[in-house]
Amino acid sequence: MINAEDGKGDDDVPAVIPVDDDARVAALRRIGVFERTVSTPDFHALSRLAAFVTGAPFSAINLIDADRQIQLVSSDGQPADCPRHESLCQHPVYEGRTIHVADASLDSRFATSPYVTGERDRVALYCGVPLRDSQGYVLGTLCVTDSEPRQLSAAQLGALEDLARQVEQLFELRRQQAMLLDVLAEVDHLAVHDPLTGLVNRRMLADRLEQAINRAERGGCAPMVFFCDLDGFKAVNDTLGHQAGDEVLVHIAQRLRAVVRPADTVARVGGDEFLVLCEDLPPEHREALADRLRAAGEDPISTPTGAARVGVSVGMAEASPDRTVSDVLNEADRGMYLDKLARRGAA
Repeated sequence: MINAEDGKGDDDVPAVIPVDDDARVAALRRIGVFERTVSTPDFHALSRLAAFVTGAPFSAINLIDADRQIQLVSSDGQPADCPRHESLCQHPVYEGRTIHVADASLDSRFATSPYVTGERDRVALYCGVPLRDSQGYVLGTLCVTDSEPRQLSAAQLGALEDLARQVEQLFELRRQQAMLLDVLAEVDHLAVHDPLTGLVNRRMLADRLEQAINRAERGGCAPMVFFCDLDGFKAVNDTLGHQAGDEVLVHIAQRLRAVVRPADTVARVGGDEFLVLCEDLPPEHREALADRLRAAGEDPISTPTGAARVGVSVGMAEASPDRTVSDVLNEADRGMYLDKLARRGAA
């Protein structure tokens, strides 16, 4: 801690940015309070309490980003950002210790700052306590300022540092909350998506189909469902290996998505089974789309163990408003098997 009665620090030098500052900034972004839009009343309460226990007219929680100071909260309720090179709080952040000066105009680190010269403010008393995350990175400060030159008492300084530890605990809680939200978002995504192809799964497809049927009751074309099943996929697994089989599934998924409209839904609903849901598809375009879906298997697929060839059999069903999701899927499934038999016969 720097606490000189004459207001000068031990080493009157500019803040030196450490070589690992990118890691510090990355840690700052992980705490979940990077922007003021996610700040909460508990930070405001600690900032106001810091002003109260020190008798300072102003206090703030400042975060030092790569190129700016972000004022997360301030006791006056009007937080404002500034360029990092103008920040008083960059010094305790980069020095990693509490800086307490009675008169900032007498300290070479602060004397030319627009917040000291009167250009933006006229800070005399400055005290900034570093705020660390659980890994030890200094992310910002809890600071207090006064326009009158004076020093904090030992009790006031101790109370300010105690409040800083409370801010750090809030940072850790926000970081854990952000991590939990990320995990929950991933779980939600996996619950309705196929992890191999990234397509939606049967659950999501059924939900979208039910919604499409409900919309069709209010007018427009009935939704169409196309059931696609791969021909010869078992032989790929048996001869080229399951990794090759996975690559075939990923490539077929990409090809199916490429031949439908952006608003259409392509889902993987089984090992080598896919469903395509199309709304507002004119009847005269249905057979043409079925042909494009079949063509998704025409070109060989390169894998590390050799070229794989599969076919695509397609069945379709109209999802009229008087039918259930199960009815529609069963009809499309039956149509796919009929198409598979016809393709075998033609071969």
